[in-house]
Amino acid sequence: MRKKITYIIISILVLNNFSCKNEKKNKALILGLETTPKTDLMDVYDSGKRKIESIEPSVKTLFKNLEIHTTKLFGTWTQDSTAPFADFRLSAKSFNVVDFDSDIPYLLDKNEITVFYKDKSHKEIITSTENDTLKIKWANNSTETEYVRF
Repeated sequence: MRKKITYIIISILVLNNFSCKNEKKNKALILGLETTPKTDLMDVYDSGKRKIESIEPSVKTLFKNLEIHTTKLFGTWTQDSTAPFADFRLSAKSFNVVDFDSDIPYLLDKNEITVFYKDKSHKEIITSTENDTLKIKWANNSTETEYVRF
């Protein structure tokens, strides 16, 4: 009897160990998110033409190490709430500039978003997603841009 109980306890501990080890991967699978990019490396440069890092642009949108709530991030955003059109739409699948009819894949890593345009990529920092307001510090601008939900 004691051997059976010991065997059951060891089995539970081993299963628990494996399930905890793959927690992030399992969470991504449950949410249907891609966990690894599928294409070749791409070099990212700053405005001084110095190589910053090599990244792997994804064919699909990719989420890693999230530090922001995506439910507060996803939506249609505009700088001017009285304007008849929005600036961009952000979803779980793509970044979409409203004037253009194209879905652009992006990487969301912690609070940084990298949008992969056809000719280059843009890496920006999301500073806030509170109260239906989105604040982004764009790489080409030293100040934050504030967007409201459209």
